[in-house]
Amino acid sequence: MLDRFQLSEKFVGSSLLAAGTSLAEAINAFTAGIYDLLGSNGERKEQSSQISYSLNSLYNLTGANSVQIVFLSGVAFTIYFLIRKKKFSEREYNLFLRSVFQGKALLWSISTAELALLLGCVATSSFSSSLKIGNYNLLPCLFFLVWVLYMVFTKKTDSPEDASLEAKSYTNIFQKFGNGQFICIFLLIFVSFTGLAFWNFNLVSKFETVFKIPKNIGLGTILSLITSFPEFSSFFFLFKSRCYDTACAGLFGSALFNLMLPFFTQLIKSDWLFSSLGSNQSSLIFWLAGVLGVNLFFALGFYTNKEGRFLVNKGNYWTLFWSGLIIIGYLLSSLVISPILFNDVQAGVTK
Repeated sequence: MLDRFQLSEKFVGSSLLAAGTSLAEAINAFTAGIYDLLGSNGERKEQSSQISYSLNSLYNLTGANSVQIVFLSGVAFTIYFLIRKKKFSEREYNLFLRSVFQGKALLWSISTAELALLLGCVATSSFSSSLKIGNYNLLPCLFFLVWVLYMVFTKKTDSPEDASLEAKSYTNIFQKFGNGQFICIFLLIFVSFTGLAFWNFNLVSKFETVFKIPKNIGLGTILSLITSFPEFSSFFFLFKSRCYDTACAGLFGSALFNLMLPFFTQLIKSDWLFSSLGSNQSSLIFWLAGVLGVNLFFALGFYTNKEGRFLVNKGNYWTLFWSGLIIIGYLLSSLVISPILFNDVQAGVTK
C-alpha cells in the first residue's frame, strides 16, 4: 500500500494497517452495539439496562492499547540484547530510535489525551452523560472526528529525504500483482478475517461467565492479548524487514483507531455507557487510570531521551528501568490490585 499508492506510514498505520490488525476489536465494537440494542434473544430491551456488551468492548479496546505499550516496553529489553550482540548496525539503530521515540510522538500524544478525557468522563458520568445531541454522546463523536482529521493531514507521503531513510531490505510478495488483482486479494483477506473476528466475539463474550473472573482480567488483559496478536505479528515481521516507521505506526495507529471504535457502538445502539454504568463505574475508573498510567510512564521512559540515546540518557539504563516498571506495574495493577479491590464486580453480566 505504501509503495503502490504513495501513502505515508502514519496514514497507513492509523487506517489500513490498524483496521487490519485491529479487526477483532472493530468487530467486537460493532457486534456489541447490535447485541446491546437487540438483546441476546433478538428482542429489543431497555437501553439503560443493556450495556454489558458495550462495556466488554470498551475494556477490550482500552486493554489492547495498554498491552501494546507493554509490548513495546518488552521490545526495549530485546533491543538492548541485540545491541550487545551487535545485530543492529548504527544506521539501523538510529532509524529505529527515530521511528519509535520521535516520529510517533504525535500519535502517542493524541491517544493519551483521549484516554485522559475518557477517564474524566467516566469519573463524572452524571455530567458527561448530559453532553449529547439526542441519544448520541459527544465524546465518541469527538474521537471519531480526531481520527478522521489525523488521517486527512497525514495522508501525504513523507518527503523524499525522510522516505529514503527507511531501509527496504525485503521482497514484498504482492509486488508482482497489478492494482486490480492486489485490491481483490486485499478485500478477500479482509472479508475472511472479518468473519473469523465475528465468531471470535461470540466466543469470548462468554469468557467471564465461564471462568468467573473480573472484567479487567478476562477482557482487559487476557482477551486484549489475544486480539492484539495481529499487531504483535505485524510489528515483528515489519521489524525484521527493517520497516521501522511502518511497524511503529501500526502499533500507535492501532491505539488511535481503537479509541475511535465506540463511535460505531454508539451509532448502532443510539446510546452509550455514561448514564448506565452503575456498580461498574469504580472498577472502570481504576482500569482506565491504570491504562493512562502505562501511557504516561512510557513517555517518561522513552520520549525523554532528548539526546537521541535509547539506553543512556539521564542515567545508565534509564529506558530499561522504565520499561521494567511499566511491565511490572501493569501486571500488578491489572492482575493483582484491581481484583482485590473490585472482587465483587464479577463476570456474568452478559446474558
